[in-house]
Amino acid sequence: MRRFLLTALFLAACDGGSGPVEPPMEDRAAHCPERDPVMCAEDVGGLFPFTRHGSTVGLDDQYGDAPCVAGGGVTIEDVSFRWTAPWAGRFTFSTEGSAIDTVLTLRQGACGGRALACSDDAAGGAHSELTADLDECETITVVVDGAGVDDVGDFTLRVTGYETLCGNGVDDDLDGLTDCDDDDCFTPECAEPGDDWPEDWTALEWGVLEETNARRAEGAVCGGEEFGPAGPLEMDPLLRLSARLHSKDMAEQNYFSHDSLDGRMLGDRVAATGFGGTFLGENIARGQPTARAVVDAWMDSEGHCRNIMNPGFHFLGVGHALSAGGEPFWTQNFAG
Repeated sequence: MRRFLLTALFLAACDGGSGPVEPPMEDRAAHCPERDPVMCAEDVGGLFPFTRHGSTVGLDDQYGDAPCVAGGGVTIEDVSFRWTAPWAGRFTFSTEGSAIDTVLTLRQGACGGRALACSDDAAGGAHSELTADLDECETITVVVDGAGVDDVGDFTLRVTGYETLCGNGVDDDLDGLTDCDDDDCFTPECAEPGDDWPEDWTALEWGVLEETNARRAEGAVCGGEEFGPAGPLEMDPLLRLSARLHSKDMAEQNYFSHDSLDGRMLGDRVAATGFGGTFLGENIARGQPTARAVVDAWMDSEGHCRNIMNPGFHFLGVGHALSAGGEPFWTQNFAG
């Protein structure tokens, strides 16, 4: 009898990686409709890439709640910026380099807009980081707050982007790298030609990405909780490396667990590749013969379904390997 096994994992991750090469800031949203003045935030237009160093000392507490903080209350000085996306794309907001323990919140529009996303202690550190998909000319308010009553002082806020169009010959995120030369571009067209992973395994991995994104686009109910449609995941080379190595290790050593036999856990395996992210999740499976079959199985399991549908995840690595006896092993590594 063929057996099919599944297990899911979600946890905080570690940070790492270097920042982009940044050109001078300029307002790249000047073509967008003029915005009405506001008193609740500094309007910085579409400055991109955006970097601001400052201090929260002596400022008002304009935003007293943060959904990612226990109890929702952050009742100390904060600073806020109204920022407009110069084009449709994926943007990262980070307070790495701040002298205080920060909480970062993205709010819809300006002033009283609802919280779209919130981050506290990204990657196990004191800084905060969020990734958001925004429409061209979409305006949000970025709020930098302190995590505790003593967290008042110097902060750093950066807004950077991703190369989301990988065949247009344009440096879309202005980091000095274009299309397949940019690590953001990891597609079948940009996959390294020297990759010695079996071609049929690689094809199955891309199939899992396609099936996963199809389910995210549809929305789903996971364990009684309804998830609306979520944006597509991008294949990340480092996450794929960690997923491949774990599938290969399980297949070769005949075990099935999120913890490697040498004691390494998901965070350890991902950190070893050099990947830096905000939080991680992992799905593993054993025995399913096709990409559709394994994604079907994951979607029928509450924990795996939640990982697949989590709108906070933006990146995916998929690893497929066969044991000596031909049994399939599958790993999905997710990151925000």
